[in-house]
Amino acid sequence: MRANGKVMKKRGKGVSDMAYLEWITDLKRRYRRTQIKAAVAVNSAMLEFYWSLGMDISSKYPGKKRNIGFFDNLSNDLCLGIKNPVGLSARNLRYSLAFYQLYSYLQQVVADNGVADLMKIPWGHHIVIIGKSKGDRDKALFYVRKAVENGWSRTDLQVAIGDRLYEKTGKALTNFSGTLSAPDGYLAKELIKNEYAFALTETVDENNEREIEKALVRNITRTLTELGGGFAYVGHQVRVNVGGEDFWPDLIFYHLKSRRYLVIELKAVNFKPEHIGQLGFYMVAVDRQLKNAWDAPTVGLVLCRDGNRTVVEYALSVTDKPMGVAKCRLTQKTPRELSSMKRAVARLGTIVDETIADVARQSTKRKGGGK
Repeated sequence: MRANGKVMKKRGKGVSDMAYLEWITDLKRRYRRTQIKAAVAVNSAMLEFYWSLGMDISSKYPGKKRNIGFFDNLSNDLCLGIKNPVGLSARNLRYSLAFYQLYSYLQQVVADNGVADLMKIPWGHHIVIIGKSKGDRDKALFYVRKAVENGWSRTDLQVAIGDRLYEKTGKALTNFSGTLSAPDGYLAKELIKNEYAFALTETVDENNEREIEKALVRNITRTLTELGGGFAYVGHQVRVNVGGEDFWPDLIFYHLKSRRYLVIELKAVNFKPEHIGQLGFYMVAVDRQLKNAWDAPTVGLVLCRDGNRTVVEYALSVTDKPMGVAKCRLTQKTPRELSSMKRAVARLGTIVDETIADVARQSTKRKGGGK
């Protein structure tokens, strides 16, 4: 109830201001929780409908060569008698069919825990994935799971697809299959891409490893984004003392979901076999001085300019430490705010130049008039 622009609070007898505020806060929290549950329930119900709709359409779809007007006619017929029909356009019917066909090999999709992620992202996400996967089931399911894992918005999803995350992830040269158990090796391989493109807000000397390392730390948010979801930054040049001597691993991260350390060794040159020995040494130090009993095995990654595939495979085969090798490239990406500032400064400079020129012209005219 409002009076003169102020909220008039009517409390029960004996209710203090603090108790009332706590009650209101609790009601708001419960209301938001209910909204979220309702949104999730609605999304799940709609996806189940689109799944069943796609299954029905697949049994009556005449095929591409004979489908002239099929979806348009079906849409028109479905919409008859329905007030404000939503999701029954010809385009959406096509996506429903594609949705079912793409995942139909997964029996009882709604009840199967292995594919429950399908029901956890909005239909708009599925439309993007269906359109970009071009019938590649593994690729589609990869982006579904990544969207759920990282809480991606539709824009985030489109960026990841545009950056070819699927093509990069799990494709790095590693020795995980021989150094880790089957399920753990698969999970670890999913953490590593075959190429990393770090977008920095500054220009760095790509021949200077320390400068690259410091730039990655200064741009740690971008670095974590490129590494992928679930990584936490532990530190760079973390001191480890072995036999009374100090050593300094380049970068150390921790993956929260798989509960393991990732040790990165940066190299501003092409891969060399001796990089494996140095990285393995740092991994042993991390295992003995940082790793807890409940942590999964530490993995290592050499980031270098490039490498001969055969040489990399040979080098990885002689170590029992789980590690991989990936290509690293640096790009300069100016922040939006800095870009706007630069444009403003350039525009201001133009205005100043024009003003000076105008004043000079006026001065010249006055002098000419006085002669």
